[in-house]
Amino acid sequence: MPEVILEGCTPEPLMSYLKALGVLRLVSEQADPEARACWRNDVFVLRSRLDREDLIDFFLHRYQPTPIIAPWAGGSGFFLKDNRKAIDALSAENVAPRCRRYREAILCARRILEEENITTKPQDEAKDALLRRYRRELPAETVQWMDAAMVLREEGQTFAPLLGTGGNDGRLDFTQNFMGRLVTLGLHQQEPSEHSREWLEHALFGRAIAGLPSNPVGQFAPGRAGGPNATQGMEGDPTDNPWEFVLMLEGALCLAGAAVRRLNASSESRASLPFTVAPSSAGFASGAAADTKASRGELWLPVWRRPAQIAELRMLFGEGRATVGRRIARSGVEFARAVASLGVDRGISEFVRVGFLQRSGKAYLATPLGRIDVPTQPRAEVALLDELDLWLDRFRTACGNKGPARLLRAIEAIDHAIFNFCRYKGSRFCQTVLVALGRAERELARTEGKIGKRGVRPLAGLSQAWLHESNDGSPEFEIALALAGITGQSEKIGPLRVHLEPVDWQRRCRAWADRGRSVVWTSADLAANLSAVLARRLMDAQKAACESLPLASRSPASLAAISAFLAGQTDDQKIEDLLWALNLVQPAHISPSPLPDSPPLPRCYALLKLLLLPTPLRIDQTEYFIRPEPRMVPLLRANRIGEACQIAVRRLRASGLMPMPFVRAGKATRDDDWQEAHTSDMSGKRLAAALLIPISDSDAVYLAQLVLRPDMSSQTLFL
Repeated sequence: MPEVILEGCTPEPLMSYLKALGVLRLVSEQADPEARACWRNDVFVLRSRLDREDLIDFFLHRYQPTPIIAPWAGGSGFFLKDNRKAIDALSAENVAPRCRRYREAILCARRILEEENITTKPQDEAKDALLRRYRRELPAETVQWMDAAMVLREEGQTFAPLLGTGGNDGRLDFTQNFMGRLVTLGLHQQEPSEHSREWLEHALFGRAIAGLPSNPVGQFAPGRAGGPNATQGMEGDPTDNPWEFVLMLEGALCLAGAAVRRLNASSESRASLPFTVAPSSAGFASGAAADTKASRGELWLPVWRRPAQIAELRMLFGEGRATVGRRIARSGVEFARAVASLGVDRGISEFVRVGFLQRSGKAYLATPLGRIDVPTQPRAEVALLDELDLWLDRFRTACGNKGPARLLRAIEAIDHAIFNFCRYKGSRFCQTVLVALGRAERELARTEGKIGKRGVRPLAGLSQAWLHESNDGSPEFEIALALAGITGQSEKIGPLRVHLEPVDWQRRCRAWADRGRSVVWTSADLAANLSAVLARRLMDAQKAACESLPLASRSPASLAAISAFLAGQTDDQKIEDLLWALNLVQPAHISPSPLPDSPPLPRCYALLKLLLLPTPLRIDQTEYFIRPEPRMVPLLRANRIGEACQIAVRRLRASGLMPMPFVRAGKATRDDDWQEAHTSDMSGKRLAAALLIPISDSDAVYLAQLVLRPDMSSQTLFL
């Protein structure tokens, strides 16, 4: 078959995409039933018996327009005060043979209106009754147009955003303009008009021409809609190629909707529109929550690279389904999830996302919102999002459209993160989802009333796979994971999460609790909050008479990460965000990633950390039980590091261990001179925060090597 490359048919804007569908549909139905087409390098490629000249000749002389009319809408040419010029030309007795079907459809609609004694635009129940009679008596091709423009249900009409509100956009009636374009092209006559051929070559092959007529194009081509800054002057007129408008509406018939029922015949019917979902502000730079309120919806247009016949495309658009788990995708975010998990019909290489947004005042424009590739293999990590569905649904329902602005912003941030996670690969985007969830959890913990603690339960118990997918190997992730993995001790001390928000840890943090003294996390900086948590856990352990400190973690941090934290080389905001996020996930053991060279570890940290070990220090087959000194933490928070070190030295001596003297200016001094074992730029709060970060038993032995004197029984250990 000859292959004709249609450079004028591209996936964007919407008019150009629909134009390509119109070419394939008309050629298949009226010229070559074996015609196929596909997208290649962002242009439409047609394979049929028609070569380039045959294709031009077909549209100029043999193409039969589909009878597209809207005898239910004002301005359609069927009612009083309507413009009748185009409709009278197409319904005349001497109309060209190619428009005979058009004439019959117009006359049939006029007869029905006359019998119903309707002379003005019908409303409400009268309109519903008229539409049902049209479906029974109008030609099948016109009914196909009706299916593309609206869906009739028992409860009334549902309009497809593709064609406005039943074939019109405000005062712009698409059918009236379609008929006007046919008359302009001269298709109602025996021979087409003077400029018909050059306009056709421009529409199909992108041929440059001198100028285009000034006609409204509606929402389909925002770049041609005119208005301020539309041209070199202050304001420009809308421009349109008549052939493009004609082929666009012909292609729109491929996206016919239908009324379907859920579950069984007795349940409520709903509209099923091809690849049409509720709007979402996620996934494009200019998106905002206000866009979703004023939008008519989103349309995801499939792009395929294997030549397909019109019958295959009709089946594709007839199904028009994208599934998330066991349900149909309902929003732009869920559609992105369906694409990433291959929950769409196969054979599609990518989707062009179009949103019907209010721009340029109150006008709706089919705004391109980007593209998303369909992966060749399912992305297993996207299945993690299934764990969020129930909680997110409750969160959205509780907030509605009038919830607190900070909660609505939190939901919007989650949507953006999920969309990017589905669109791109990597731990960075999975981590962004977790961070957005953690911030939403933090906002919920601050919210009272039905939207807060009584309406939405805390999010907890996400699978450990989240940890593996979001681990970026950074010291911030390592530290946050170690802190989030701190577990409870006995029945009185819970995990570290109880110090961040009021949750019932005995119910696995799946319910809220009264805000008690355990919650010490405030809006202060990270070091202040972590040091407050350390002080609280030491106090609780002392009251509960715990045998060991409640500071153990399933994933201890490396000394390299802690050294970077003490030197201020880590991002504190990232650690805090990850800490809130990782508390939502079930704890798991993950080995620390190798880190680049880190700064030297301060010896005062090593000295103080030996008093805060959750397990006994084991040296040369001997276990040393070192009792903690809770008064160290207030001293550190007051930046009195030397005094805290002196207390640690005395406690180690009492435990049977001998700290080495502090070395200053190359000379050993007395043990009491540990009071001077800090530099002026070291923060006591940051040192106290670092003491909360769990470490492994082997790292604890290494710290002992730094600050303890080797004796005869441990000589081998310290070689």
